[in-house]
Amino acid sequence: MIQFFIIVIGIVILVGIFSRRYILVEKGKKPVSHRKDLLKYFHHLFDSPKADEITANEIIPDISTIDPKKISKADSLLKRAEAYFEKGDVKNGEKTLIQSLSLNPACKEIYHQLGLFYLKQGQYGKAEMMYRKLVASREQKSLLSTSDDPAYYSNLGLALYQQNKLAEAKEFYMKAIELDAARAGRIFSLAQIFHELQEFDQALRYFLRAIELDAKNIDYLLTLAQFYHDREMAAEKQKLLDEILLLDADNAMALEMMKGKTT
Repeated sequence: MIQFFIIVIGIVILVGIFSRRYILVEKGKKPVSHRKDLLKYFHHLFDSPKADEITANEIIPDISTIDPKKISKADSLLKRAEAYFEKGDVKNGEKTLIQSLSLNPACKEIYHQLGLFYLKQGQYGKAEMMYRKLVASREQKSLLSTSDDPAYYSNLGLALYQQNKLAEAKEFYMKAIELDAARAGRIFSLAQIFHELQEFDQALRYFLRAIELDAKNIDYLLTLAQFYHDREMAAEKQKLLDEILLLDADNAMALEMMKGKTT
């Protein structure tokens, strides 16, 4: 009698095992049957990208894949978000931008506006996500340069710089300058990054390039004067301070540097 019950229990267990395997195969899932497969399975789980990361393959979809009605609604929400921001209502502005993006994830302008918003709010990680998506989409789709493209790269560089990711920030600022070398601010920012990376020759090169484009910018000139002071380039420092005082005879910082009070 005991043997009969053992046999019945064994049959039930076997039926359960084979039934489970059948269900897995029917659903297109391969059952994990070996330790090696089990480790591979968990490895796959651990390798999955985090929900808040933008991967190289997560590019902005083509506009042709979006329902025209959703595009129209998203455009209306984008205008509404702009109105909120004009009134200083940043909470509803952000919320409406996100709603607009959910309807039309192919709109580059929405990513750009969200990126700018997050930069202004000091939410640099979120800004990085927006601009990484724009940059990845541009590069993977081999798009021709548009007027906004350099801003995508430089704003990504700024978001990275604010998170102290200096090497990456340098890379994206350089790309922005390749696309548009006429913005003194971008060139000056790159010079500052080179300086913080202690790549002083490159820093000097880009400080000078920025001043070539904006020769009367006192902030640029004072920064370069401080650079000369730190590098003990006395003649270059003196010449530059003379130029600054011709532009602004009462500039307190330049006068202090002339007296050798800067540290």
